[in-house]
Amino acid sequence: MMRIQLVYMIIISALLTGCGNPGNQQGRGVGERTDTIAGNSHAEKFKLEIHDGYTLATVFSPWQNAGDTRFRYVLADQETGIPDSLSEYPVIHTPVSSTILMSTTFISFLDTLGRLSTVEGVSGGQNIFDPELYHRYVSGEIRDVGFDQAINFELLVEMQPDVVFMFGVQSGIVQSVNKLRNAGIEVVLCADYLEPHPLGRAEWIRFFSAFSNQEAEAEKIFEGIAMRYDSISGIQQEHPGSPKVMLGLPWKDAWYVAGAESYAARLIRDAGGAYVFSDHDHAEAKPFDIESVFARAMEADIWINPGSAGNLEMITSHDQRFEKLNVFRNGRIYNNNKRIGPGGGNDYWESGALRPDRILEDLSAIFHDTVPADSVLFYYTRLQ
Repeated sequence: MMRIQLVYMIIISALLTGCGNPGNQQGRGVGERTDTIAGNSHAEKFKLEIHDGYTLATVFSPWQNAGDTRFRYVLADQETGIPDSLSEYPVIHTPVSSTILMSTTFISFLDTLGRLSTVEGVSGGQNIFDPELYHRYVSGEIRDVGFDQAINFELLVEMQPDVVFMFGVQSGIVQSVNKLRNAGIEVVLCADYLEPHPLGRAEWIRFFSAFSNQEAEAEKIFEGIAMRYDSISGIQQEHPGSPKVMLGLPWKDAWYVAGAESYAARLIRDAGGAYVFSDHDHAEAKPFDIESVFARAMEADIWINPGSAGNLEMITSHDQRFEKLNVFRNGRIYNNNKRIGPGGGNDYWESGALRPDRILEDLSAIFHDTVPADSVLFYYTRLQ
């Protein structure tokens, strides 16, 4: 399983068709004012300041407990016209023509913008779901550059990409960033996976669009997704009754419980469910002993996202006591593993990063239909 997928499971878990033309790449001319692009509506981890001839991109606290740490990047068609006051920040020439993706969650952003052709390397290529990109990986066109402590720095230096899109879960990532920058490779740290609001994560398409001068197009795409998400959520808030929902599965003798302000809990709430840990008003996932979670689990009507479990037997293999839960006996357990690629990549963590409206549509069907048919679900399937 891909590293970022595991991060999501433990820490968090707990385009509209026709809303843009992915192949249309209208450039931003030097001196042309484009700072009328709207600011972020949900994303908290990045900011784009668009000026004449360049954009200043800022990423805030790109790993957990990073405090006020921020990284800035100057994106420009050419270096003329960039103020001397920004000389300390790396300059990345746009549109970039070659990229390395260190997380599969970045794929859908580039795909929707029609920029998959720029991808020359990935981390954990066997976990790619996107059929086109996976084919390019298995054919050798795209190279695997490793991950974490096993990053192949020599290969990255040999490839010389325009930019490496990377993520970090702790401050040690800075060492890798500095090592690559000293070798002449620009690295951009992303913090999309830390956005607590599903639409905040989807809004990162605006961030990625700045590297290909497609800000206006990304804005239209995001607005379409947000409108559909809000529409589904609004309908569910009027739905009578809120089923009690639990999520997750024990991991190494602990159950990491997502707080009520987390990404997963927000999806539950917006889909018309009542999270069984709604009184934990924080965003982080905190470890609980299994016995403590069982008390809440007894109240649950529905169980979602039970780790890597593909059937009910895999759940009871963790603990036979799960058989005693009402939700287990009623068979209302659903996992987000319906779309699995040939190498094991899960599309929930890939396209789902950009399409929380599809996730919300699934959860709404699960919460308000006693046993929805798998055929109506996009990412989810009912465990047997």
